[in-house]
Amino acid sequence: MPRFSTKDADIHYETMGDGPPLLLIAGLASDNASWGPVSPMLSRHFKLMMPDNRGAGRTKTDAPLSIDAMAEDCAALLDHLEIDRAHVLGHSMGGVIAMTLAAKSPERIDRLVLAASCAKKPARTFSVIDTLLLLREAGVGDELWLRSFFHWLFKPKFFENKNAVDAAIALSIAYPYAQSVTDLRRQVDAVRTYDASALPAALQAETLLLAGEHDLMFSPEEIEDAFAAAPDARLHILPGAAHSLHWDDPAGFAESVIAFLGR
Repeated sequence: MPRFSTKDADIHYETMGDGPPLLLIAGLASDNASWGPVSPMLSRHFKLMMPDNRGAGRTKTDAPLSIDAMAEDCAALLDHLEIDRAHVLGHSMGGVIAMTLAAKSPERIDRLVLAASCAKKPARTFSVIDTLLLLREAGVGDELWLRSFFHWLFKPKFFENKNAVDAAIALSIAYPYAQSVTDLRRQVDAVRTYDASALPAALQAETLLLAGEHDLMFSPEEIEDAFAAAPDARLHILPGAAHSLHWDDPAGFAESVIAFLGR
């Protein structure tokens, strides 16, 4: 089980494939398993490095959990693997971590992909997140909580297949490294207290903004507005996809990333 230690955390990570290095940073309440639908396709072109963020998966720590700390963990992973420079792809909260890493250490970043990620915090989005957190803290039960959460993650067509929804619920409940309620609260608080609004203007890396057409968390329009000051960013919208666009359209997601990073 690959791990390395920082001064205050033991970080679990996975690697896959060969080629130019690509660091994948998962979103809120997610770990490296969230890349499952796209990692086989991406690993044919890149060496993937997929850490579990603090408070998710197999990375456990009582130390402070913040966006800055998670960005430092990502830089430490590159050091651990003796990689000076890499492409970086972050999903949702992982995109904020990726932006922070790019702002702190621009010399470590080749190209940047921010998927369903926003440098601003729309009030409705955080109202949704707070409500979902409160439901989980109130003990509504895993199945009901996941069903509520999934409405904000997946494309409309996903819900037309009841068997697929039920299977996804069952797999999530059975997952052995599910995030605790306490760590969900810690990650939500880390995002809430972090101001990323000035980061787009500071980005030096060529940046791809991937947005889902039906994303209820961060609409394509909100993402485009939040990154208006980015010097070299382009927006690409995945038709039919929602917030978990790498699950809604794995092939389209992988093709977009490969085309951008391989240019």
